[in-house]
Amino acid sequence: MNESFGYPYPTYIPSKTTNGCVAGVVSISLIAWFIQSCQTRFQPTRISVLLLVSHMTIFIELIVRATVPAEKQNSRTVFAITNMLFAIGQRMIIVGNFAFVMEIHHKKSRFILLSAMLCVITSGVLMVPANMLAFKPENISTSYLFRELSASVLLIGTVVFYPVWYWSRTIHDMNSKALVLMCVSSIMCLTVGIFNLLQSLQEFYTTINHHEGWFFGFQMVPIIFAHFTWSACHPKRSLTTNSGYEKETQREGLAIGEHFPENTI
Repeated sequence: MNESFGYPYPTYIPSKTTNGCVAGVVSISLIAWFIQSCQTRFQPTRISVLLLVSHMTIFIELIVRATVPAEKQNSRTVFAITNMLFAIGQRMIIVGNFAFVMEIHHKKSRFILLSAMLCVITSGVLMVPANMLAFKPENISTSYLFRELSASVLLIGTVVFYPVWYWSRTIHDMNSKALVLMCVSSIMCLTVGIFNLLQSLQEFYTTINHHEGWFFGFQMVPIIFAHFTWSACHPKRSLTTNSGYEKETQREGLAIGEHFPENTI
């Protein structure tokens, strides 16, 4: 098999200009998220860290795609790094959705979050044999099977968010920014999850990986849109006075107005 143009590599060469420009756009949301998280002393901790990691991994992936020479783009090392970075960035948002909803009512948070983390970890583990077997021509069919299983598990976890959100009975405790945040973020994750599943199918894999537009249109753009929504509706704005976050800060003797000034980013 020609390592440069065979499965599992894409058949296109990433555009350095496009990836560099998009990385610059991502950096805006990354900086905004970091500044606002510093202002709130990284509270709530789980959400702050999850979204910071998601921003950073997507930013680094784009930088790698923009800086690695064209002749080295389709190598095992670069392929593994870029796929791992995107997978982490995507999964952190999925877990962040669950964490945000559970932040409203702390009593139900541990089991739900552990289940969400188990789902994304299982999906990631299944990708290990999928990528290892992809470089052995006689095992390509098995590689596709693991790839499909991984994408299916992740999509199930993404879809399960909606009944969990309904079951948590937190909708009425959310302000308008929180509702917008959860709707946009979950829909963007669902879009990427469905696309990942289609991409994992053998009959679609080659076609989708033939042009970089598919990657940006149905993977990168939804993730970036979710990032900007998280930054615009940061928990300091979207968690209401009835939420667990502000109750926690009150118990620590911190004034809400001191940590959530209206004129901050």
